[in-house]
Formats: sequence, C-alpha cells, structure tokens
Amino acid sequence: MKKRILLLPGFGEDTFCFNEIIPFLKTYEIIHIDYRKTLNQFSFPFITVKQFANQLIRRYNITADDKLIGHSMGGYFAFQIREMIGTEICMVAAFHDTGKVKHTFPKFPRITQLSAITGLIKTDFIKTYLLKQIKDQDYKKIQAYIMNNFKSYSNNQLALMTQMLYEKPIESTLPNPLRIHDKADKVIAPPNEPYHQIGGGHFCLNLYPKVTIELMQDFLK
Repeated sequence: MKKRILLLPGFGEDTFCFNEIIPFLKTYEIIHIDYRKTLNQFSFPFITVKQFANQLIRRYNITADDKLIGHSMGGYFAFQIREMIGTEICMVAAFHDTGKVKHTFPKFPRITQLSAITGLIKTDFIKTYLLKQIKDQDYKKIQAYIMNNFKSYSNNQLALMTQMLYEKPIESTLPNPLRIHDKADKVIAPPNEPYHQIGGGHFCLNLYPKVTIELMQDFLK
C-alpha cells in the first residue's frame, strides 16, 4: 500500500497550485484537501486554526504516518496539524506566524476580512486592481486563476479563513520542518527559521516545480 501525501492549498486556492509537482509524487497516494465542507461546520467569526485543523484531521483521517505539503495558508494548517499529531510536513511559501502575512492594505489589515465577508474580494474591481501591480505575465496568470477561484468559496468560508489570519503565532517545541521560500515573496515574508531559498515568488510550486521537488528529496523518501 502506498503511503499517503496530503496536499493543502492556500487561501482561496484549489489543487491547481500543486499541478506541476504531482507528476513527481507517483510513489504516494495523493489526497487533495478541500477546505469548503470543513469550513461549513463553522460560523463566522467563531473559528480558530486549532479547531479547524482538528476537523481536517477527523475528515481526512490524518495520522502521524501521513506526509503533508502545505502551500501558503495550507502550510499554516499543516504546521498546526503537526503540533497535534506529529506528522511530517513541508511548508512552501508558507508561515506559522500570522505576522508574516503581507496584507494588501498593511495599515488596515482587517480590510481583507471585510472584503471577504462582503464578497468584495470576488469582484472584478479588486482583481483588476491587484493584477495591475504584477509585471511578470506567468505570475499574473496564476494570480488571476486563484482570484477567479475565490468565487467557488462562499463569503462565509473566505471570511472564516481570514479570521484565522489574526491569531497569535503557533508555538512549537518540535524541530524546524522543511521550509521552501523565496525571500522575494510579496505575499508571505520569509520565516525567521532556516529555509531553502527558491525563485518564483509566492508561486514557486508552479513556476519552479523541478527545483521545488529537488529540495523535497529527503522529505519524500
């Protein structure tokens, strides 16, 4: 029986962010984590990352024998799951300290939450505004896909995810997990802990899949 590897996407993402690395994971049974049904168990703003992680563990029967790859906010969830059951994780362009999240409006971070609960985050106006700031066309294409995917989430689901972005850092006594990050990431600041530098900004999984997988070689053994 193949070992399981669970893929945890970022905020408003789906399995798209892992498409380029999936061909390199053939020795594993791949499980795609979809947050939507689990988020439906909560009402805004009554959620914590620990409660959410616990429900993911139950829904997907996650055990210490599984391995988790988390992109962006998915790495945040993976880190919390690791604290609870000790599973091995890889964090890509991710964080465990919410202070590393670079908000669109840094002086008023709660605007992100307001735009989620009202549905403003799904509008063409916001998408156009954010995409205009991106010069790299490949990066812009990925960002546009993700912003279009916001529409597959309800306002409540997106607001619940933003609620978890304002918690205190997750404390850990475990060894530093595998972290892959680009210091030029404009969405998540680099961790204070040791990490492997990579190019591609926030979407290194899509833009540099072979390099990403090379950095995961020991993790995937």
